[in-house]
Amino acid sequence: MLGLSIGFSTGATRLEGRIVDDVTGQPLAARLALTTPDGKFVELDGEHAHVQYLDKRWCYVDGSFVLDLPDTGLLIEIRRGLETRPLTARIAAATNGTTIQKTFRLRRWIDMRSKGYFNGDFHAHLPVPREAYPQMRAEDLNALTLLHVTDSQYPSPINDCFTGRLDPISTPGCEVRVSQEVRDWQMGHLTLVNLTNLVPGYPDVGGTMEYYRSGPQWDLVRAMRATRDQGGIIFWSHFASLPGAQSPIGIALGLVDGLELITWNDPTQLPNHWSPWLNSGMSQAEFPIMRPLDLYYQYLNAGFRVPLAAGTDKFSEDIPFGSNRVYARVKEPASYAAWIEAITAGRAFVSNGPMLDFDAGGHDSGDVVEFHGTNRLRARVSARSILPFTTLEILVNGQAVAHKTIAVPKNPAVDGVYSMEVETTVELTRSAWMAARVAEHPDLRSHILPRGVSVFAHTAPIYFLQDGRKVRDEASIAYLRKYVEAVQHWLKTNPPFANEPDRQNAWRTTEEALRVYQAL
Repeated sequence: MLGLSIGFSTGATRLEGRIVDDVTGQPLAARLALTTPDGKFVELDGEHAHVQYLDKRWCYVDGSFVLDLPDTGLLIEIRRGLETRPLTARIAAATNGTTIQKTFRLRRWIDMRSKGYFNGDFHAHLPVPREAYPQMRAEDLNALTLLHVTDSQYPSPINDCFTGRLDPISTPGCEVRVSQEVRDWQMGHLTLVNLTNLVPGYPDVGGTMEYYRSGPQWDLVRAMRATRDQGGIIFWSHFASLPGAQSPIGIALGLVDGLELITWNDPTQLPNHWSPWLNSGMSQAEFPIMRPLDLYYQYLNAGFRVPLAAGTDKFSEDIPFGSNRVYARVKEPASYAAWIEAITAGRAFVSNGPMLDFDAGGHDSGDVVEFHGTNRLRARVSARSILPFTTLEILVNGQAVAHKTIAVPKNPAVDGVYSMEVETTVELTRSAWMAARVAEHPDLRSHILPRGVSVFAHTAPIYFLQDGRKVRDEASIAYLRKYVEAVQHWLKTNPPFANEPDRQNAWRTTEEALRVYQAL
C-alpha cells in the first residue's frame, strides 16, 4: 500500500486527484472511500454513483476527482476490483486557498486477462447499462449480465433495455448484455442468457414469500424449454439462497446448464428458503436440509456435469458489481460470448476475492479425462487474494483430500496479498470429480463482505472417468430421488397454479425426473 502525508494548516483547501495505472500512467476508473479521522463520510464534487462495501460508502470516479478538504484532514482508500492492490492515503488540511494536486498510482498484483481469463458478473439487475458501464470499468469487470424481471409491484427500468444482443454501450473488454430472470419462490429462479427474445408467459413473480408477497405458482420447465428452443442458456439463479423445488428436475432432464454458486447467500451456510424440505412430508432425519455447497456435490456425485457461475444480484447500492464474479478461461477473441461459452464448458472458477490456480495431473477445470485401472496423479492448488482467507482445500467427490487452515495473523499479507498453497497425491480407483475451494473455517469466518458472506472461491470440476463411466454415488442418487418425491408430496397438496397446464407439466416432469434418477 502507498501512504501519503501532507502537512499544512487548516482552511478551504482543494484537492485535485488523478488515478493512474502505475505501469502505463493511463487514467483508471476506480472507487474511493473518503472519510475524516473520526470516520465521517466525505462527498466528492460533482455527480457520481455510490456503493457500500467493507462497511464503507464509496464514490465511483473516472480517473480524476475534486473536493474541498475537511479542516480535520482526510483518509482516502482507493480500490479497483479484485486484481489491484488497494491504496490508502492520509492528507492533512492546508493553508486557506491552497490547491493540492496529487496522483495516485494503482498497482496490479495479478493480471488474469494475460492468463487467458475473462471475468464477469453473471447476475445483476440495476442500474441500466449506460450507468452500469462506468461502474464495470471501475471494478475491472469484463462482462456483465443485467436481468429483466417481471414484477407488477416493482417494475424495473432494465425491462426497457432488452435488445437480444450486446448493449450498444459495450466496448471490447467491457461488455454488457441484458437477459431475463424468471422467478417463483417455491419452484426457484432461473437466469436465462443469450436470449434473442424474452421468454413469454411469466407476467409476475410466482409462489409465496411470506414477508414479501404471494401469488400462484409457475412451472419453470416450460421456461427452460422455451429458452432452449431459441438457443439460450439456463443457469439456476442464486442457488445458495434458493435451491428451489424444480432444480433436481431441471438438472435430471438436462435443461439446466449450470448454477450460480455465489450470488446472494454464503454457500457454506443453510439456504434462505427451506420450502422443498418444509413441504416434503418427511422429517429432517429422513430428508435433511443441506448447505447449498453440499447439495451441489450431490448432483456431481450422481454423475451430472454442472458448471458454476457467480454474480451479485445487484438491485441497489448495497454491493458493487463483481463483488462475486466468475473467471472463465476463454478462447480468443475474448468477448461476452466467449465468456458464456467457457462458463458452460466448465473452464471457470467463481470468487469474491481469491484467485485460484488449480491443476490435477496436468488437467484444468472443465476437462473430462478417461482412464483405466488406477489413476495416480498429483493435484495442486494455490490461492492468492487481497481479502484475508483461512482455508484452502482439494476435493474428490466432495471430500477434502488435502486441506490447510491458517488463521490470518499466522499467515499475514505480503505486499497486500494473502497466499496459500496445497498439494497432494491422489489415487483414483473409480470415476471421480475433482475441484478446489476456499471456504472459510466455521470458527474463523470474517463476515466482512456484503450480506455477511465469507471469503469464498470454488473451481468448476475436472472429471476423471474410469473406462468412460460416469461418477455414481448411491447415497447422492437416493437423496435426489427423495428431493423429487418431496416435490411430488407438495404437488399433491393442491397448491395454487397460475394455469392448469403448468400444474400438469409440473407433475409430469417430476415423473420424468424420477425415471432418470431410478435409471442412474
